[in-house]
Amino acid sequence: MLAESGLIRPADGQGYIVGEGKAKPLSARELHDILDDAAHEIDRSASWERIYASVSEEVTSLLPFGTYRIQEAELGDHHDVSRTVAREVLWRLMDVRLIEKDRKSHWIAGQMTARVVRDTMEMRRVLEPQALANVAPTLDRSWLESLARRIDTAIASFPTCGAAEIDAIEKDMFGTMYAGLRNTRMLGSIRRNQIALIVPRLFRQHFPVRDDFPALVSFGQIVRLIGADAIEAAMILLRTQIERSEPLVLARLRVLSILPPPTTQPYIIAVH
Repeated sequence: MLAESGLIRPADGQGYIVGEGKAKPLSARELHDILDDAAHEIDRSASWERIYASVSEEVTSLLPFGTYRIQEAELGDHHDVSRTVAREVLWRLMDVRLIEKDRKSHWIAGQMTARVVRDTMEMRRVLEPQALANVAPTLDRSWLESLARRIDTAIASFPTCGAAEIDAIEKDMFGTMYAGLRNTRMLGSIRRNQIALIVPRLFRQHFPVRDDFPALVSFGQIVRLIGADAIEAAMILLRTQIERSEPLVLARLRVLSILPPPTTQPYIIAVH
């Protein structure tokens, strides 16, 4: 139809030609070089990245309160993206164990249970101390010193340091700290088993900061042990800290589960 309209013309052999110039055959190598150069001039950020954080926040805020179904098409409409982009976001949420697919291929955000907390905490005790030992030699010492100062400031001003600063310190301790791991399989497993970290963050959104002081003290000790190259001691303290935090996480989960559930987005439906 385009050729009939005069916008393109048939090429010798297969295909069509755009424009009046003479067609130039290109090898696969030449074509790759042209496209590779052009790619650097284009915004390479994937569409899913622009909404992933928002969708992740919306889903995780519901986990203690029940089981929910996420509707793929409605998710795309709500965030004004294609269904392909919405599906990519959901696959990535499933990769970090925030959601799963049921036998009818529905996207389900299951309720976080005590069993989930215990299982993931057990995995954290196994994985994270070794990850700390693996990554410690590569950590920037100025970053460690800055983190130690922030922890000291939070301890000195506790509880007025506020929930946001405690959230940020936890993110650095259990996120940024491991980001340089060369073992990407270990890093993936760690991230998938940190789902229980959602509980204290949500709890601090609903209640005053009160029970986080011992964890901050442990964080400060761990960071200073790493800075002093006392890695084995840091590993032991990290394992102990994770173990000691489990009863508090379970208690906070019980409290959260009896609160009224938050308002859901239009693409999220409560199952039970």
